[in-house]
Parts: sequence; structure tokens; C-alpha cells
Amino acid sequence: MRKTTASRVLVWVFLSGACLGAGPREIESWGDDAYNQVSDTPPEAKFTAVAGGNYHSVALKTDGSIKSWGADWANQVSNTPTGTDFTAIDAGEDHNLALRTDGSIVSWGNDDYNQVSDTPAGNDFTAIAGGEGHSLALKTDGSIVSWGRDFDNEVSNTPAGTGFTAIAAGGNWSLALKTDGSIVSWGRDNYGQVSDTPTGTGFTAIAGGDRHGMALASDGSIASWGIDDGSIFDDGQVTDTPTGTDFTAIAAGEYHSLALKRDGSIVSWGSDSGYQVSTTPAGNDFTAIAGGGRHSLALRISSVPQLINYQGRLNDAAGNPLDGVSVLLKFYFYAEPTGGYRLLSIQQPDVQVTKGLFNVLLGSGTVTAGTEDSLSEVFQNHSAVWMSTQVGLDGEMVPRSRIASVGYAFQAGTAADLSKVVPRATAPADPTMGDVYMDSNDGKLKLYDGTTWQACW
Repeated sequence: MRKTTASRVLVWVFLSGACLGAGPREIESWGDDAYNQVSDTPPEAKFTAVAGGNYHSVALKTDGSIKSWGADWANQVSNTPTGTDFTAIDAGEDHNLALRTDGSIVSWGNDDYNQVSDTPAGNDFTAIAGGEGHSLALKTDGSIVSWGRDFDNEVSNTPAGTGFTAIAAGGNWSLALKTDGSIVSWGRDNYGQVSDTPTGTGFTAIAGGDRHGMALASDGSIASWGIDDGSIFDDGQVTDTPTGTDFTAIAAGEYHSLALKRDGSIVSWGSDSGYQVSTTPAGNDFTAIAGGGRHSLALRISSVPQLINYQGRLNDAAGNPLDGVSVLLKFYFYAEPTGGYRLLSIQQPDVQVTKGLFNVLLGSGTVTAGTEDSLSEVFQNHSAVWMSTQVGLDGEMVPRSRIASVGYAFQAGTAADLSKVVPRATAPADPTMGDVYMDSNDGKLKLYDGTTWQACW
């Protein structure tokens, strides 16, 4: 093979971009930050679930590991279990629970009422919930097990039988959803959080605060009950419940509530003592919510590059452009302009070079993990990224180029190509790699990767 040099390799951004996709989720926290339960929220976008305790938070990562932060007076943070085999999490007041892939439960944190030490053994559990000083779990047969504090019969009054599909824990009370969509509550009832539980069927989700309960109906409306007497603890968590039928998820904090709307936005109400209501984040890219003592959490979509359309120029050692040849290209990604660890490698075989120009769709080749596992993670976890190129068996080229969006390409489209981005119901015939069009059926930009049309955001 002829010795080659690259005179320039850069990103060709078409319509803002790279092909974007809904990647893993990042965490948004707001409200009271007395113990850094907001400010210590991990910044990376690698999470699938969140839970809020009194002054701490817990999150489940995409690799099955757990991250905790905030108050640690009962070791609810420092005793977080290691490993990558967890599938669900929940937080009590000062203790936490996690469900493993084998169906067993791990608990840690405050054990004043044996809510940790009495955690049941076995591997037939499917859901978990943590209250103020007690916990409960749902078994594969649809029955419920409770343990920990029992001063208000939150353990001893646990309903017998099977047929339950979901569970939730309030302060010193609990509730469960049955297969017919009806709700059962038990434990402390000083503000009607048990006796005022709505009757009827058709509920799809439940949540419990310290003195109030919530349920999501099948029509997308919300029912709230419990404290509603105008007392010091009544902050409108019942009376201020929003109307409408466009809600998809609910969550309860100590004295506040929040709900996720169909458009991905969040509504909060109730106590605002920690600004957990007034600082609710705007936007419509949220996918999950959780309530803590006086703070809240949400997961939001992190839109990250899945495919990037690159153009470059290859010359031989004499400076002449390569033409009519097929080359093997390797692309290496770094977080620094020199040195540092390799984040990721992508190999693109049989790249055609014509008059010195080549075009590749990064992300469609063979990916080799470095410190990151995918092109998405490279851009999720690093605000600045540099790339170097290797041609065939030649050495890795220097200097590295920082990846940036630029309005330039070695070979730009002509006016005739604009027809491909006019909204249309069917894809263009006989596409070539890098072609794009706007799909009028879903409103998304589609990019052809050489084999299939990929949806871009």
C-alpha cells in the first residue's frame, strides 16, 4: 500500500448534525440541598431508575450498578452495595433496597427497626418499596411481604393472598395495587391516608407520601387522598392535584407530589419548603420521576450521536490525492488533544476513495471499546473529544482533530439534493450512504447508513 497522509479530516454536519438518538438517561435533581442531595447528583447519562430518600438519593445505572449520594448518617450512601446485577431500587427515609437479577433483595442504611436486618431471604421477588422505617416486597406469586417498624401495623396488617401487581410505601403506611386495578392500603391512618383510599377499579399506578396517597387512573387522571384538613402538614398535596387526563406517571415526596405528563413535562404541587415545587425543571424530555423528603428527581433523555457522517481527504506521500482505491480506516477517540486513554476505536473496512475524498458513517463500522463502550457514551461523558485516523497498516496520524460541528464539507450537495429533505411519506429510491430525507409519517430525519434508514432526532 502507498504511504498516505491526511490533509484534513472533519465532521460534515447535515441539518445540525449527526444522527441523534435517545440514549441512556441523565438525572435532574431539584429542591432542598442541605446534604448535597441535589448538588452531588452524578452528571453522567448512564441511568435507568431513580429514588429519593429523606435527604439522600439512589440511582440505578445502565450497567446494573447502584449510585447513592446525599446524607449518610445511617450509612445509606457509604454502604451502597457493589456489583452490576441489580434491576430495581427504592429509598426509604434513611434506608435503601435493591432487587437483584436473581430475584433476591439487598437492604442497607438505617436499621433502627430491623428494616435492614430483617430483609427476607429468597429469590422470588419482583418489586420493592421503602417507607419511613419499614419495607415491603412483591413476590412472583403476587403476594406481599413486609418487615421493619410495626408501631402502626404497617407490617402486621399486610394483606394476605395473591393477586397484587404493584406496591408502594408511605411514611408509616403502605398501599398495593391488585390485578383488577383496585387499591388496598394499611398502616397509620391519622389523616385518612388509609381510610380515604379511593374505591373502584381501573387504577394503573400508586404512590405514597408521608400523609397522603396518589393513584393514576387508566384514563390518565390522578386521584389524591389523605391529609386535607388545613393543618400545618396540609400543603395542598390533595387539594392542588392537577386535573386532566394526560398523565403517565406519579411520585410522592414527604409533603409534595409530582406527575409526568404525556408530553414528557413535569408538574409538581404541595409543600415548597425546599423549593421542590417552584424549581421543578421545564422541558418535555423527561421519562421518569421520584420524590424525596424535600427534593425530587427525574430522568431525562440524553440525545447523543449514534451515527456521524464524516468526510475526509487522503493524499499519498507526494501529496497526490488517492483515487479509485479501497482502504481500511480506523478512527480513535480521545478526551485530550495528546496523550490520555483511548475512549473508543471504530474500524471502517473497504472505504472508497475517489479523487482523494472519502465518506464514512461512523458508528456503522466495528466498534472496539476503550474506556467507553459506544460512540454514544463518548459524547455523553466528555464535553470535548479529539479523533485521530489510521489508514491500513500505517501509523496513527497526528495531530488529533477536535470533533466540532462545522458548516463545511469537501463535497457538498447540490440544489437538486434538497428534494431529499422535503417531507415525504416514502424513502427515496436507490439511496446511497449518507442520503437523508424527512419522513412525513413521524416527522423525523432519516439517514441512510448504507443498509437501512436510521431515524435521527
